[in-house]
Amino acid sequence: MNKSLHRNEKRYEEFGEFLEGFITDLNNSSEDGWSILVEGPRDVRALKELGCVGNVVTASLVVRKGNAIFDGDRKIIILTDLDREGGVLASRYTKRLAHDGFKTSLLERKRLKKASHGVFRHIENLSRFAETVPGSHLEAARPNP
Repeated sequence: MNKSLHRNEKRYEEFGEFLEGFITDLNNSSEDGWSILVEGPRDVRALKELGCVGNVVTASLVVRKGNAIFDGDRKIIILTDLDREGGVLASRYTKRLAHDGFKTSLLERKRLKKASHGVFRHIENLSRFAETVPGSHLEAARPNP
């Protein structure tokens, strides 16, 4: 087997394992009153497929409906894409929400970026890993070996 292919498969597997804990952490944060801000509906779907049960809100909903969309939560995890545009949006929303009295966190975005090792850049692509994450929406559909 090609060493590069083996290394990539190992990275993919390790990232899937990381995601299991990451989603658990997001769910724990949600129980502690944190909402999650993402860029679009496909990002929401990807997180839900991985088993995220918290209040996940799109940036477009915040623009259309304002901060009331956070259901009274005053703490927001900003989980925009890991590309340059996502970084710009994260900075913009961090400033805007802080100005409006919200506590924001970029820690989860930084953890995800570090763990991905460039495997992906867009939150919506996380759903590719749903089969590997126990408790995810698609994990139950995975055939047993």
